[in-house]
Amino acid sequence: MLAARLYGPKDLRIEEMPEPEPGPGEVKVRVAYAGICGTDVHEFFEVPRATHEPNPLTGATLPQTLGHEFAGTVVAGGEGAGGERVGRAAPGDRVCVRPIRTCGLCPRCAVGLSHLCTALAAIGVTSPGGGLAEYVVVPESAVFRLPDGVPLEQGALVEPMAVALNAVERAQVPRGGSALVSGAGAVGMGALFALKAHGVDDVLVVEPSPSRRAAAGRHGARVLDPGAVDVADEVMRHTRGRGVDAAIECSGRVDALNTAIRSLAARAPVVMVALYSDPVVIDASVVRLAELALLGCEAYPDGVFERVIAHMAAGRFPTDGWLDHVPLADTVAGLHDVRDARRVKVLVDIPAGAGAGPGPRSSTVS
Repeated sequence: MLAARLYGPKDLRIEEMPEPEPGPGEVKVRVAYAGICGTDVHEFFEVPRATHEPNPLTGATLPQTLGHEFAGTVVAGGEGAGGERVGRAAPGDRVCVRPIRTCGLCPRCAVGLSHLCTALAAIGVTSPGGGLAEYVVVPESAVFRLPDGVPLEQGALVEPMAVALNAVERAQVPRGGSALVSGAGAVGMGALFALKAHGVDDVLVVEPSPSRRAAAGRHGARVLDPGAVDVADEVMRHTRGRGVDAAIECSGRVDALNTAIRSLAARAPVVMVALYSDPVVIDASVVRLAELALLGCEAYPDGVFERVIAHMAAGRFPTDGWLDHVPLADTVAGLHDVRDARRVKVLVDIPAGAGAGPGPRSSTVS
């Protein structure tokens, strides 16, 4: 089979590798679509979290097959998984995958916060396998069946939408309230949809990219260009000096974080869901004087995947106007497009038999 394997910074190779086979408690998934996200951008352009030393939890090393947002069809189960019995998955089931791997032993896991596990790893990042491949083997406990009304394309978005939904649930914006979303990438779009699903229709989205602003505007956001207006001033005008009930920071920009802080109502939270490449400096006096809350947001607790899938089945996470597709061979081009905000969201199409036929069996792209 063909897979996109990361050997180091800016060294991604589309190459042939053996198909994995499921062991006890595992299922083999034929991948249909895999998403490219900000984590993949960091892995490719900066320093991969996988190294040449085995990961303490999973044993993964470089090269690492990328892809932690994906959906496909179960084709086989190992002993004690799938097969003919009724379980989480059986051959023929269409599924998405919750990629995080946890130790189950640390104090956080012990109190039900396994998504904050101190040894946290993820399929496609620091755990063997990855969705940017024809096949991947995952624990049966990690798969979630997709309802008939949720296509595989949308199933590949469950993971980033779960990140967004967790951020919105952390923010606890009251129904009929207001919110600011910084960044209209995939998680920012997901935050917009999740806020609306929670009865928050007054959503302001801050985004410098015209195409991303247009996508957010088509889905009901009031969009602001930070290069054209003072965002905090506009928010205060819009809310008659009160500020928004919460901000969801999805851009990973320190200036956007500080703008979000200045846009909040008293005692409101800013939820930091983005990855930051450099240390973050904030104006602590603004936080103190308004008694603001700074909330971190990591991955998704138990139950969030199920709620995202239910929202999708009810039509609350639309996909029109913000998805683009590339073939596996163009994965690096997709990484550049996501980093440079030329596209909102890129899905990599992995058609059946991608590794079959004549021609080169390996290629290096950077």
